[in-house]
Amino acid sequence: MKAVVVYESHWGNTSAIAKAVAEGIGPGTLVMATDEADLSAISGVDLLVAGAPVLGFSLPTDRMEAAVAASATTAPTPPDTSHPSLRSWLSELPRGHGQGAAFETRVRWSPGGATGGIERGLERAGYPTTGTPGKFIVTGRYGPLRAGELDRARRWGAALAARVSAG
Repeated sequence: MKAVVVYESHWGNTSAIAKAVAEGIGPGTLVMATDEADLSAISGVDLLVAGAPVLGFSLPTDRMEAAVAASATTAPTPPDTSHPSLRSWLSELPRGHGQGAAFETRVRWSPGGATGGIERGLERAGYPTTGTPGKFIVTGRYGPLRAGELDRARRWGAALAARVSAG
Protein backbone atom coordinates (compact mmCIF):
# COMPACT_ATOMS: atom_id res chain seq x y z
CA MET A 1 0.00 0.00 0.00
CA LYS A 2 1.31 3.45 -0.91
CA ALA A 3 0.50 5.97 1.83
CA VAL A 4 1.44 9.62 2.32
CA VAL A 5 0.86 11.81 5.37
CA VAL A 6 0.84 15.57 4.66
CA TYR A 7 0.83 18.12 7.44
CA GLU A 8 0.97 21.77 8.46
CA SER A 9 2.73 22.40 11.78
CA HIS A 10 3.79 25.57 13.57
CA TRP A 11 5.40 24.41 16.83
CA GLY A 12 6.13 20.77 15.96
CA ASN A 13 3.11 19.13 17.56
CA THR A 14 1.26 18.34 14.31
CA SER A 15 4.52 17.21 12.73
CA ALA A 16 5.11 14.78 15.60
CA ILE A 17 1.57 13.39 15.24
CA ALA A 18 2.03 13.04 11.45
CA LYS A 19 5.20 10.98 12.00
CA ALA A 20 3.46 8.78 14.59
CA VAL A 21 0.49 8.22 12.25
CA ALA A 22 2.92 7.19 9.49
CA GLU A 23 4.65 4.75 11.86
CA GLY A 24 1.25 3.22 12.58
CA ILE A 25 0.39 2.93 8.89
CA GLY A 26 3.62 1.06 8.29
CA PRO A 27 7.04 1.04 6.67
CA GLY A 28 7.43 3.09 3.52
CA THR A 29 4.79 5.63 4.48
CA LEU A 30 5.98 9.08 3.45
CA VAL A 31 5.58 12.07 5.79
CA MET A 32 5.77 15.54 4.23
CA ALA A 33 5.10 19.17 4.95
CA THR A 34 2.76 20.82 2.46
CA ASP A 35 5.55 22.25 0.29
CA GLU A 36 7.13 18.80 -0.11
CA ALA A 37 3.92 16.98 -1.09
CA ASP A 38 3.89 17.64 -4.81
CA LEU A 39 2.16 15.66 -7.54
CA SER A 40 5.00 13.15 -7.89
CA ALA A 41 4.88 12.38 -4.16
CA ILE A 42 1.13 11.74 -3.99
CA SER A 43 0.57 10.21 -7.40
CA GLY A 44 -1.01 6.77 -7.13
CA VAL A 45 -1.49 6.78 -3.37
CA ASP A 46 -3.85 4.29 -1.81
CA LEU A 47 -4.14 6.41 1.35
CA LEU A 48 -3.65 10.16 1.68
CA VAL A 49 -3.73 11.43 5.26
CA ALA A 50 -3.72 15.19 5.92
CA GLY A 51 -3.48 17.07 9.20
CA ALA A 52 -3.26 20.56 10.63
CA PRO A 53 -3.63 22.41 13.91
CA VAL A 54 -6.89 24.10 14.82
CA LEU A 55 -6.49 27.89 14.60
CA GLY A 56 -9.35 30.34 14.98
CA PHE A 57 -11.66 27.35 15.59
CA SER A 58 -11.01 25.91 12.09
CA LEU A 59 -8.53 24.83 9.45
CA PRO A 60 -5.96 27.66 9.23
CA THR A 61 -6.05 30.08 6.32
CA ASP A 62 -3.05 31.87 4.86
CA ARG A 63 -4.23 35.00 6.65
CA MET A 64 -4.18 33.12 9.97
CA GLU A 65 -0.66 31.92 9.17
CA ALA A 66 0.47 35.52 8.81
CA ALA A 67 -1.21 36.43 12.10
CA VAL A 68 0.51 33.51 13.85
CA ALA A 69 3.89 34.70 12.61
CA ALA A 70 3.21 38.28 13.67
CA SER A 71 1.74 37.60 17.11
CA ALA A 72 3.84 34.72 18.41
CA THR A 73 6.11 36.89 20.56
CA THR A 74 5.06 34.95 23.67
CA ALA A 75 5.72 31.53 22.12
CA PRO A 76 8.66 29.52 23.49
CA THR A 77 10.05 29.25 19.94
CA PRO A 78 9.14 31.07 16.73
CA PRO A 79 6.40 29.34 14.71
CA ASP A 80 7.29 27.61 11.46
CA THR A 81 5.21 29.44 8.85
CA SER A 82 7.56 28.71 5.97
CA HIS A 83 5.22 26.15 4.37
CA PRO A 84 1.90 26.81 2.62
CA SER A 85 -1.16 26.25 4.76
CA LEU A 86 -2.86 22.88 4.42
CA ARG A 87 -5.98 24.75 3.27
CA SER A 88 -4.00 26.19 0.33
CA TRP A 89 -2.45 22.80 -0.41
CA LEU A 90 -5.87 21.13 -0.45
CA SER A 91 -7.27 23.79 -2.81
CA GLU A 92 -4.61 22.83 -5.37
CA LEU A 93 -4.71 19.07 -4.78
CA PRO A 94 -5.06 17.30 -8.14
CA ARG A 95 -7.67 14.58 -8.64
CA GLY A 96 -6.77 11.20 -7.25
CA HIS A 97 -8.33 7.84 -6.59
CA GLY A 98 -7.17 6.70 -3.14
CA GLN A 99 -8.76 6.89 0.28
CA GLY A 100 -8.36 9.93 2.50
CA ALA A 101 -8.20 10.61 6.21
CA ALA A 102 -7.97 13.78 8.30
CA PHE A 103 -6.46 14.66 11.65
CA GLU A 104 -6.00 17.75 13.76
CA THR A 105 -4.10 18.91 16.81
CA ARG A 106 -6.10 21.00 19.25
CA VAL A 107 -6.42 22.13 22.81
CA ARG A 108 -8.95 20.00 24.66
CA TRP A 109 -11.58 22.73 25.02
CA SER A 110 -11.36 24.11 21.48
CA PRO A 111 -14.71 24.65 19.78
CA GLY A 112 -14.79 24.01 16.05
CA GLY A 113 -12.08 22.03 14.35
CA ALA A 114 -9.93 21.49 11.28
CA THR A 115 -10.93 17.99 10.24
CA GLY A 116 -14.19 18.96 8.52
CA GLY A 117 -12.38 21.33 6.16
CA ILE A 118 -9.64 18.78 5.54
CA GLU A 119 -12.16 16.05 4.75
CA ARG A 120 -14.06 18.31 2.33
CA GLY A 121 -10.81 19.20 0.54
CA LEU A 122 -9.77 15.55 0.26
CA GLU A 123 -13.20 14.45 -0.99
CA ARG A 124 -13.36 17.25 -3.61
CA ALA A 125 -10.09 15.90 -5.01
CA GLY A 126 -11.36 12.32 -5.20
CA TYR A 127 -10.08 10.95 -1.87
CA PRO A 128 -13.20 9.81 0.01
CA THR A 129 -12.47 9.75 3.72
CA THR A 130 -12.37 6.58 5.71
CA GLY A 131 -13.01 6.19 9.42
CA THR A 132 -13.30 8.74 12.18
CA PRO A 133 -10.98 11.72 11.94
CA GLY A 134 -8.10 11.86 14.41
CA LYS A 135 -8.21 14.58 17.05
CA PHE A 136 -5.03 14.85 19.11
CA ILE A 137 -4.63 17.08 22.15
CA VAL A 138 -1.94 19.61 22.97
CA THR A 139 -1.76 20.80 26.57
CA GLY A 140 -1.53 24.49 25.75
CA ARG A 141 -1.48 26.90 22.86
CA TYR A 142 2.05 25.88 21.84
CA GLY A 143 2.09 22.35 23.23
CA PRO A 144 3.43 19.99 24.25
CA LEU A 145 1.29 17.06 23.23
CA ARG A 146 -0.72 15.43 25.99
CA ALA A 147 0.90 12.28 27.38
CA GLY A 148 -0.05 9.23 25.30
CA GLU A 149 -1.07 11.13 22.15
CA LEU A 150 1.81 9.77 20.03
CA ASP A 151 0.83 6.20 20.92
CA ARG A 152 -2.80 7.01 20.15
CA ALA A 153 -1.72 8.45 16.78
CA ARG A 154 0.20 5.25 15.96
CA ARG A 155 -2.88 3.15 16.77
CA TRP A 156 -5.08 5.46 14.66
CA GLY A 157 -2.65 5.09 11.73
CA ALA A 158 -2.64 1.30 12.09
CA ALA A 159 -6.46 1.26 12.08
CA LEU A 160 -6.49 3.37 8.89
CA ALA A 161 -4.07 0.99 7.19
CA ALA A 162 -6.17 -2.03 8.20
CA ARG A 163 -9.35 -0.38 6.91
CA VAL A 164 -7.81 0.53 3.54
CA SER A 165 -6.19 -2.90 3.14
CA ALA A 166 -9.47 -4.66 3.89
CA GLY A 167 -11.30 -2.32 1.60
